[in-house]
Order: sequence, then structure tokens, then C-alpha cells
Amino acid sequence: MVRALETARAIEPLIEHVIGGDQAQVASSAKRVSVLEGQADEVKNEIRDHLPKSLFMPVDRGDLLNHLKAQDSIADIAEDVAVLFTLRPMQVPAWMVDPLRNYVRAVLDVVELVAQTVGELDVLVEASFGGPEAQKVLQMTVEVARLEHRADKIQDQIAKGLFQHEDEMKPVAVFMWSKILNKIGDLANTSENVANRIRMFIAK
Repeated sequence: MVRALETARAIEPLIEHVIGGDQAQVASSAKRVSVLEGQADEVKNEIRDHLPKSLFMPVDRGDLLNHLKAQDSIADIAEDVAVLFTLRPMQVPAWMVDPLRNYVRAVLDVVELVAQTVGELDVLVEASFGGPEAQKVLQMTVEVARLEHRADKIQDQIAKGLFQHEDEMKPVAVFMWSKILNKIGDLANTSENVANRIRMFIAK
């Protein structure tokens, strides 16, 4: 999860280079995202290769593998976002600059809180997924849902702005921005999925 978070965070400086119109830095930042995603994959594979198959574990092995896959998807989606920005130079209209920054920050707030929630797993295991620690983590998952909803609202506002200004933009730019906004939103959606899986660990 630490690697997935690091990969997602690398989207923020990438966006700043897109806003600044520096295509060389956009390409460089996209390459860094790809490198970080590869490192996340390495950690994922190492965990998979060393998970016990017969020894008792505090959670079902299949559930844990699905949880691991969901975390890895965060890094995969971040790389997808970076790739989209390398397909063609993307200009950020003046009206979109601040909303876009706010949107990316709102999405990263979700990812960062989920990373904190994952960080509580060790304590949850020690507490047998019950007691005050479980209640604390459940509250964190509730906050994750709230933050994800906030990010959705910002995405909706930018999407409305796209259609309000579509006559000022090339159709392909409107299409690409819609695709990019949705993919950035997938970071928050997938992070919420990770939080929900932790909630399932507690429910079981």
C-alpha cells in the first residue's frame, strides 16, 4: 500500500506540468509513475509468492489476495492516468485549472486515508478484528466514503464545465478530458473498495 500510495501521489506533480504546458516534464513525470507502478508490482508479487498456503492465517487467504489485488489496482490506475497524458498534448483551460487541482487533491485525500487504514491492519489482527481498534477503523472507512463522495462532486462540477465550454474546445479534447477525469476518479473508487474490504475483515 505504501508503494501504491507513492505511485498515486506522483500524479499531482504530473498534473502541475500539464497545467504548465511543459511536455518534456509531463513525459518525465509519466515515466516516473510507470517506474513506481513497477515497484508496486514487485512488492505485490513478493507478497503473493510468500503467502502461506496451509498455515493458519487471521484472514482467509483468498480474501487477502483480493485485498492485495485491490491495492495494486490503485498503482495500475495511476499509471493509466499518466499514460493518457502522453497520448497527446493536453491544454488545461483557465477555468479548469483550480478545479482540476482541487479534484486531484480530493482524490489523493481518499487514497491517503485508505493507506492509513491499511496501516491499522497489524493492530486489528492483534485485536482479533474487534474492540476499540475495530471501531476506530470502521470510522475511518466511513470517512473514506465521505471523502470519495466529495471527490465525485468535484468531478461532476468539472464535467459540467466541460460541456458548458465545449464550443471553445476541440471535440477530441472534450473526449480526452472526460476520459482522464473518469480515470482519476477511479483512484478514489478503487481506494474506497480497499477500505470496504477491510470493513469485511472486521464483519467476519
